[in-house]
Amino acid sequence: MKVEIAIPKLGMTMREAKIARWNKKSGDRVEKGEVILVIETEKISYEIEAPSDGYLEIIEAEGSVVPVGAIVGAIHKARPEIQKEAPPPPPPPPRVPSPASSGEKRIKASPLARKIAREKGVDLSGVTGTGPGGRIVSRDVMAFVETREEALPEARAGLTYPERKVAKVIELSGMRKAIARNMHSSLMETAQMTLTSRVDATELARLRERLNVRYQAMGVSISYNAILVKMVATVLKDHPQLNATLSDQGIILWEDINVGVAMELEDGLIVPVVSNADKMTILEIERALRSLFDKARSRKLTPDEISGGTFTITNLGHLGIDAFTPILNRPESAILGVGRMREEPVILKHGGKEEIGFRQMMVLSLTVDHRIIDGAPAARFLKGLAALIEEPLLLLG
Repeated sequence: MKVEIAIPKLGMTMREAKIARWNKKSGDRVEKGEVILVIETEKISYEIEAPSDGYLEIIEAEGSVVPVGAIVGAIHKARPEIQKEAPPPPPPPPRVPSPASSGEKRIKASPLARKIAREKGVDLSGVTGTGPGGRIVSRDVMAFVETREEALPEARAGLTYPERKVAKVIELSGMRKAIARNMHSSLMETAQMTLTSRVDATELARLRERLNVRYQAMGVSISYNAILVKMVATVLKDHPQLNATLSDQGIILWEDINVGVAMELEDGLIVPVVSNADKMTILEIERALRSLFDKARSRKLTPDEISGGTFTITNLGHLGIDAFTPILNRPESAILGVGRMREEPVILKHGGKEEIGFRQMMVLSLTVDHRIIDGAPAARFLKGLAALIEEPLLLLG
């Protein structure tokens, strides 16, 4: 008796996933709930737990790209006759395929194996099949690729350049590849313009202190991000042109206000989304953010939870950054960069007199797609947000 391990469908648009890492080997004992497998999509890494106690059988090797629903392993109740993972076949000697053997259509291979072979530039006539009847499966192609790379005349870490020597080459994860592709296309396909504004955040800090006193008994600590999400969502209702996307049909103004908050993971950046943030309280937003961030760190975040955003906030204040130029999170048309709060001397006016005082100041950086958002509307949005930050009681009006 066995329990199969399948690739879950984590989002509406998910079609396939890469097997990034098995935490156990075939034949190893595993416990129910233990993380045994990490898979990658183009956007996230996701941990899969053992569905039951037993002994693991690995069907698809690390590096394999498999469709949603594919069976990649199984848990056996009793120790079965599990074939240990075979080492990758040695690279075949160079040869010129005959016309009869070079045609891919005459080679027994799974559709997934053919797809991977095309992407990796592999001639299937040189791959040894380990599937039923000698059929080539995805793991055979990946093993061939790994063997080919290991057989290169120079080890990757030993590559040399004039007066330089490579210490290490880090393979791009699915997430890192997606970030590289998305950031490049964002800059290439949009006309990005950034506006900055110094804001008095003294009352924002006081609001956070009051909220934390209020919710202390509930064991909840309110973050600046939660307050800023609420403020941004509130201002977007009055400035819908910043809650928009440019499409072939024209400018789409979104009714929903879904605010993403960028967060750092070990292998990249991810943007969980708080949906309908304008209809939520600050406490509800804080709880939503905590849930999303916890799921992201434990690799339980689904693609649907990082999709559908209409505006993004990226906060580098906790890293001591004063100001920066954020890059649009496509297909969104606006993103807000938040710098650190710092006590600074400022000139204050009281009863017609001026005096020097100290206030908590910070810089906001708003990047917009200038193709559909002009400078004046962007400036008015930033001015409206600054007004809320400087006088949070306006949230009640």
